[in-house]
Amino acid sequence: MVGFIFLHRDILAWEWYQKPEVFRLFIHLLLKVNYTDKKWQGVDVKRGQLITSTAHLTSELKLSQQQIRTALKKLDSSGYITRQPTNRFTLITVVNYDKMQSIDDASNKPNIPQTTNKQLSNNKQLTTTKESNNKKNRNNIKIEERKKNFKKRVFEHSHYSDKILNDFFNYWSEVNLNKKQMRSEVDEFFEVGKRLKKWAQNERRPNFQSELGKKLLTNR
Repeated sequence: MVGFIFLHRDILAWEWYQKPEVFRLFIHLLLKVNYTDKKWQGVDVKRGQLITSTAHLTSELKLSQQQIRTALKKLDSSGYITRQPTNRFTLITVVNYDKMQSIDDASNKPNIPQTTNKQLSNNKQLTTTKESNNKKNRNNIKIEERKKNFKKRVFEHSHYSDKILNDFFNYWSEVNLNKKQMRSEVDEFFEVGKRLKKWAQNERRPNFQSELGKKLLTNR
């Protein structure tokens, strides 16, 4: 087989670029589909189409049948290919093949990456907005009420001693200079159960209390 295909650099931003099986299969299909209309055993196979089967693709790509089925499903459901199965074979069509492989078209690339980039931007904006709203909602609750709720969460772990629970609460409920945020609210991830387990382990260290006292003094 001779010739070449066009591959736009925007493929780097493609949603399936980092999924090896999907990316490899898609490139394989681009290389294998017809570049001119042909007939195969009485079937019209047009430019951008290929007659194949899961077993055949498995043999060519040295992937498992399940990997091939999954990759085909992802390419199909996300709009990059279409499939027409029969009892003998599957006719696969690469969507927008002409546009992707036209030397006269500067945008010879999968169309969806642009949409994907836009979606990623929108998702980032939504995430930022959500985080901002959560912060506003948290700030609307008075610090004393938040401390009360935090203490309740801490003392739910009653299998620890009162000393451990009180020391843990006193440390993590310390507020900043403007008295708007507790120490426990600074960290993005804070699971009371996991933090308490680590705290209890540290309590067994001989110098833990003195180290903690120095840390509290330093933070004031």
